[in-house]
Amino acid sequence: MATASAEESAPDAKSSAEKVETIVVTAEKRAENLQQVPIAMQAYSGDEIRNAGVSKLTDVVRLAPNLNMVDQNSLSQHIIIRGVGTNEFFGNAPSSVGTYVDEVTLNSSYMSTLSLFDMERIEVLRGPQNSLFGRNTTGGAVNYITVQPVVGKPIEGYGIATYGSHNLLEGEGAAGLPLGEQAAVRLSGKVHERDGIWNNLADGNHHYGDEDRYALRGTLLWEPSAETSVTFNLHSAHDNSQAQPQKYAGAMANNPPLRMNDVVGFTNNLDWAHPSLTAGLVNVQGYDRSTQSWNDVYVGGAEIEKLKVNGTYLKIKHSFQSVSLSSITSYDQTHAMYEEDNTGDGNFVAPGGPINYNNDVLIIDMDQEYRQFTQELRLASSDDTARLRWIAGLYYLNETSTLAQDIRFGTNGFPGAHPVAAGVLPPTGPPAGDNWDNIPNPYGNTASFSISSLRDRSMSAYGQTDFKLTEKLGTTVGLRYTYDDKINPHFFAGAFDKTGINPATYYDRAFLLAHAVHTPCLFAQGLSAPFQGNCSDDITNRKPLRNGQFGGKAALQYHFNDDVMLYGGYSRGFKSGKFDLEFLHTNDTPFPQRSLKPETLDAFELGLKSALLDHSLVLNGALFFNIWKDQQVFNVGVSGPEFNNLPKSQIYGAELEAHWVPAAHWKVDGSIGLLHTQIMDVTGMDFDIPVGSAGHGDFKKGYQLPLSPHLSLNGSLLRTFVLRSGDLTLGPNFRYQSSSKVKFSPQQPIDEYPSRFLLDAQATYAFGANRQYELQATGDNLTAQKYCSEIQDLRGVSGSYYCVPNDGQAQFSLAVRANF
Repeated sequence: MATASAEESAPDAKSSAEKVETIVVTAEKRAENLQQVPIAMQAYSGDEIRNAGVSKLTDVVRLAPNLNMVDQNSLSQHIIIRGVGTNEFFGNAPSSVGTYVDEVTLNSSYMSTLSLFDMERIEVLRGPQNSLFGRNTTGGAVNYITVQPVVGKPIEGYGIATYGSHNLLEGEGAAGLPLGEQAAVRLSGKVHERDGIWNNLADGNHHYGDEDRYALRGTLLWEPSAETSVTFNLHSAHDNSQAQPQKYAGAMANNPPLRMNDVVGFTNNLDWAHPSLTAGLVNVQGYDRSTQSWNDVYVGGAEIEKLKVNGTYLKIKHSFQSVSLSSITSYDQTHAMYEEDNTGDGNFVAPGGPINYNNDVLIIDMDQEYRQFTQELRLASSDDTARLRWIAGLYYLNETSTLAQDIRFGTNGFPGAHPVAAGVLPPTGPPAGDNWDNIPNPYGNTASFSISSLRDRSMSAYGQTDFKLTEKLGTTVGLRYTYDDKINPHFFAGAFDKTGINPATYYDRAFLLAHAVHTPCLFAQGLSAPFQGNCSDDITNRKPLRNGQFGGKAALQYHFNDDVMLYGGYSRGFKSGKFDLEFLHTNDTPFPQRSLKPETLDAFELGLKSALLDHSLVLNGALFFNIWKDQQVFNVGVSGPEFNNLPKSQIYGAELEAHWVPAAHWKVDGSIGLLHTQIMDVTGMDFDIPVGSAGHGDFKKGYQLPLSPHLSLNGSLLRTFVLRSGDLTLGPNFRYQSSSKVKFSPQQPIDEYPSRFLLDAQATYAFGANRQYELQATGDNLTAQKYCSEIQDLRGVSGSYYCVPNDGQAQFSLAVRANF
């Protein structure tokens, strides 16, 4: 909670209104002043979150430097901290940055789009956090802390109604209610609706992209004694929107029948807002789906984006004389369904073909369910002023999931899988004339799928101590041992002919099972077929992934005085291994099935935290150096989609943040992040270099890591005018990030994400006897920046490239808030 400093001010000292407010955080599982925690981290209050337009989990990247996001699809988004993150969309790929809500881990990446509401604060912890937060925190952790009920507090709460661009309608509210002298409850919720902003040229829908989601939360607190508290929570969230659109650029010269030798080369980067570079180029079916207008898109298929999350947690805390015991038990059930049309051809009929002739070029469906149970037991010393403070605990996670997924192709299949691409000769002899053209693509008009069941169990024991060596010098030592046990008891995979199936059909798990069992497998005519086994092949011989890992930290901190601290240390983090469940990686295809090893990160950091000028200026900075080994990567190259462990990369950089209150009613925040990343070792990753080529393939030693801009800047200014009738607060905030790489080697025409500058602004008028009413006008992306949050190379799969676009236009809203 953000609270004003309680210090008594001398007559000549600054008042509390002229000081940077003190932020209390729980980054190390106990309440502490942010400035006394020897971790590079930021914390943002509920008001700061709302003013910055942070409405879902991944919006936190707006707030701080060296944060980025990869937007894999409408439901799977990953946060990247200091260049460390996850770049794939499959459901069994937890992020390298841990995400926690009220101390409960969100293991599934499909929970990343959950709405934020009734928030007390957000904490962003940089670097590995394995000693206290466990596995899958290689890059850091983000803690979302909701407002909790307070026993003895009278009825209070708020309500917010918002209207904005494209018929944006939002309602948010919360109420804290007393239940006698020992209990209280807090109820909160949020609903969000907005018309689509896209013009879908595929079907003439000028308002494609409707958003429709809501979330509810109820928390009960019972305090039977001064030493004991019990917190029980129920939460539910639903998303029923239209699938996120993509923008496309053809990669092939229109020379039917299209083959790999029709893929053209480029020497310049593609400007996605004005894709003239690919004018006249087509995808593998011969269609040009590029558009000159940013908001013109092609979307076919079922257009589905659905998410349901229901869960609960129970926290019990009891304080003994010298220690406190905490138990946190949670259960969450998640069902995610989405579809993405990677070429915009999902509802098109082939030229000259019958009405029911299926010509969707490349569509992906996901139907995924997760059931997650966690249990944590924690003991901690109670005296926060003692020379020795300690925390020790046990943690258990059990997640079972069923992952159904498919990919489907048009009549030309995909170029990289055509026998001609592998040098296969036609039955009639060496290549000449139409002989090549008569070779059918074995993936033509097929749907390839996999249905997997997984069990993921993680057990760990951890401990951390903070010890004052002297009055000014202290040390922190933390260690965690984690044992992971992952099994894949069921892997059901294959392919079937999708001719005649309505391209607007969503291929859920039941649909896949029905067609896989009752449809014969596909065989190429006289050539090597991609699917030679039984469509209902049940692969059960995958070895379990079992691994034990140590993670932790060792650090020193030196307090020059109460306001200036220097800290430094070493930490180690890891992310657990994973199975390859990709829908093309089966026993009957040429693509490798490659389970991934755990990745590890060794991080070294030196930081400074300071409160200067009588606490009117807070200045924090950090230098860091990381060695990243066996990074889990997903890459789609000329050889198709593959998983790999990138042997070694290094990352170093610096961050500096300032919070300044130059005078009463003024507040200035600014931060800068510098980042350098470099691939140090690509041993064993030359598999994608074409035979006879002198190229470097898809991974190049010395190249930068993707989505890691060298420079990022954040800034905001707030000025409050005290009027007779109320308080008027005005302020802009901005974010700049320099260009960054798309892939792991030079890849024209999609080598870079261009730099971007985003400017937002808000004006808030608070009035009423206690300033309990507010009117807030907000403008987001006032510079109308158009950029891609992800770019992908599908030359060898669909004969095109695609971009996941942002809104690309300014958005305005007006909100009314009443506090009670």
